[in-house]
Amino acid sequence: MAAEKLAITVVQSPAVIAAKATLKAKWLAAAQTTGGVPDEALANLDEAVDESVFAFALSLASGNANDPKVVSFLAAPHNWYGMSVPGSRTTFDNPDTLYRSIPVDPASSYVITGKVHGQKPVDFNFSLYSSTNATLSNLAGDQLGTNADGSFFINANSSPTGGGNQIQLVSGAASIFVRDTINEWGVQQFNSLAIKRTPSASTQSQSADALATTLAATLQTSAAAAPFIAYNTLAYAQPANTLPAPSLGGTGGRLANQAASYAAFQLADDEALVLNVNLGGAKYFIAPAYGRWTITTDYINHTQTLNNTQAVPNPDGTYTFVISPKDPGVYNWVDTAGLHQGFLNPRWQGLPATPASQGPSASAQLVKLSDVRTILPATTKYVTAAERQAQLAARAASYASRYAP
Repeated sequence: MAAEKLAITVVQSPAVIAAKATLKAKWLAAAQTTGGVPDEALANLDEAVDESVFAFALSLASGNANDPKVVSFLAAPHNWYGMSVPGSRTTFDNPDTLYRSIPVDPASSYVITGKVHGQKPVDFNFSLYSSTNATLSNLAGDQLGTNADGSFFINANSSPTGGGNQIQLVSGAASIFVRDTINEWGVQQFNSLAIKRTPSASTQSQSADALATTLAATLQTSAAAAPFIAYNTLAYAQPANTLPAPSLGGTGGRLANQAASYAAFQLADDEALVLNVNLGGAKYFIAPAYGRWTITTDYINHTQTLNNTQAVPNPDGTYTFVISPKDPGVYNWVDTAGLHQGFLNPRWQGLPATPASQGPSASAQLVKLSDVRTILPATTKYVTAAERQAQLAARAASYASRYAP
């Protein structure tokens, strides 16, 4: 909470507000080179810029390697403990994942303490990042040793021979990026987490004014636009409405042991994409739709994302989703929230150590909305208007518990 309060103050600085205009212009110019900018995307541009800037501010508010803090970001706007917190979504945020970042220095030693609760995440990872978000190592949840009550500690230091839970801080390490992913909202609990430098070091926190000066300077650089344009390039590497085979992550900040695919969609009101998915033994899958600026919009009140628990599987364990701006009357509807152009980033996590006979895969077929029912499996679950409202009400209620005091 302290970091969020500080970040809110920082983004209200006149210098940061002025720098946003530069960032916005860069985003527009970058988007014009990859797919263009429809009018509906312009309506979401200010929101996307604001959230990206707040994410930068949260990163600065996370302290430094001498006095690190565990700070959550890449989240939708929320209210908790009487505080209204802006959104901090960037570059294909996942509403099923709690993202946390911790600054570290290879010359220092740290102890990370935490607890895995009874209803644990379906998948969680501790990724060691360089200053450019290259993955240097990854400690997966199934590699983590815990006590009977779920508590654990991780030694993070430069030692190459540490026992138990350890993250070796190799040369170039700059942060530990933590992902806890749930597929049962309101049931599964994110892990508790804290960090201490050992031994502790005296440090002087930077003022909000100093952080604002740093943030304003960052927003003036080309680096602030790099994540956005890099992912646009991935999505537009093939024609819109076509989905390339999934690949393992590890570059550009992607989770190293995750399979994912990137694609652009372009749909008219009377069109839909039918997405057929094979989990390939993965514990977790999500089918999300994003706007032109590579972030979600309102996934709380729309089925803008559906995971393998929220959706209904086919009898053979595969999944079929319908992606469209208008409601097709199908339970597994990935609602683009009215957007006709944007991006898809299906992803698979918790992949088996021994690959399944058929690995993760997905295919997309562009169809007329009126023809959707003719190509869906016979076992497809359909919904009435009242059933859709019940589905959405249950979704919003399950999400609300995330920020309950």
